[in-house]
Parts: sequence; structure tokens; C-alpha cells
Amino acid sequence: MKDRNVIAWAIISLFGFLVINFLMSRSFVGLATSMSEFWRSSALAVGLYVITIVLAALDWRPSFYLMGLVIAMYSLSLISVLITMWGYNHASLMVRVLMSVGSIAVMVANAYWLVLALRLRKDERDKRDRKRFGH
Repeated sequence: MKDRNVIAWAIISLFGFLVINFLMSRSFVGLATSMSEFWRSSALAVGLYVITIVLAALDWRPSFYLMGLVIAMYSLSLISVLITMWGYNHASLMVRVLMSVGSIAVMVANAYWLVLALRLRKDERDKRDRKRFGH
């Protein structure tokens, strides 16, 4: 899966998650989260993303599926941000809208990563089939 675009968009996904995660830990959001909780969840995210990115850079084929799982998992956390923003009235309307727009933007980036990864998978499958069937 040695494709720069797929890896680059995975890094963008990680960065987007870290930004949203940092903002969710701030007091203006109105949640009672601590910075230690932010650091723990961020360290886990960085670890999972880095492992899959390194495996993808090393061209390990299953890395595609692992990276997809990691991105899907952190996309679910972005859905949780949306639910939190609109399920509780702790933050102002402007904060809720901006956090929601940020979460949706990162989810769109994750969806674009999926499109790139599926294209890459199809290209690799077609190349393997051409080699296998001699076309």
C-alpha cells in the first residue's frame, strides 16, 4: 500500500482528530475533561496511526485494513463529538456550530481517505489479476 496520498490523508486524519480532541478538552466547550485525559487519548491515537502508517510505508499489505479500522474508529469518536455538542447545552451556539463543522470536516477527510484507499486496492487487485492471468 505504498501510496503517498493514502498516507498523507491518514496524517491529515490524525491531525484533525488531535485538533478536535484538544478543543474538546478546553473549558469553553463546557465539558469536565482534564488535560491528562486529552494526553492519554492523543497518545493512543498517535500510536495507532503511526503503527499503521509505518506498516503502510513498509508496503505490508494488511496495513490497508488496519489503517481503515483505525480511521473508522476515530470517525466514530467524531460522531460522538457531534452528539455531545448537540445533546448537551454546556457550550454556546457558536462553539457547538464550530465544533460540529470541524468534526464534519475531519469526517469528510476520512471519507476521502477511504475513496483513495479503495482506488489503491482496486489498482493493486487489477495489477495482480493481470499478472496472474497474463493480460
